[in-house]
Amino acid sequence: MRLNFIKTILFSFSIVLFLASCQKEISIDLGSQNGGGGGTGNNNNIIGDWDYVGMTATTNSSVTVPSPAGELKAVTVSGYTTKNNTGTVNITATEFIFTGMGYTIDTMSNVKTYLNGLLIGDQDVPFTMTSPPTNNTSPYTRINNDSLTVSGSFGINNPSGLTPPGPHGIKIGWSGDTLLLRMVTSFTQSITQGGTSGTLDATLNGIIKLKRR
Repeated sequence: MRLNFIKTILFSFSIVLFLASCQKEISIDLGSQNGGGGGTGNNNNIIGDWDYVGMTATTNSSVTVPSPAGELKAVTVSGYTTKNNTGTVNITATEFIFTGMGYTIDTMSNVKTYLNGLLIGDQDVPFTMTSPPTNNTSPYTRINNDSLTVSGSFGINNPSGLTPPGPHGIKIGWSGDTLLLRMVTSFTQSITQGGTSGTLDATLNGIIKLKRR
């Protein structure tokens, strides 16, 4: 029962990981997607109206809880590209204004369960969700030509209530005429469910893609 509890809670957290406002920015590197490699965008000219054309993300999250037999830990790894993307984004000098932003995810995640560091379970599970159209405003501060600091949930309401809003770092890049907004973030948080206390550790590497209207 305890193992099933861990798998259930971990999978739910992997689903909302990208939706949550993460607390700690870590290294960001767009590599060949930033500017070169066929990019045609101008980082100084992101102000205007954009269509939301999708998001790609990889997430890695773990939940650790004590048990009479020792330490139980479940690790979930997910990677996805959103489908059925809708919505627009108005970028001003100080805000991202999201209107009707929504998408679906339909992929698989891998869940590994450990007892005292020993692998005792390895399972691929379906990862499906629909984010209904959402309106949201996220203030930002321009740091330099290719980076921003954003407050708020960056376009998507946080259904988990796990983490306070940002701030988190955004790196600007381009792929042809597509604007790439990339976050690489991580957080650690204490959790309690069903009377069991544990620790959630999560990392996210995500890119939101926009095209000028």
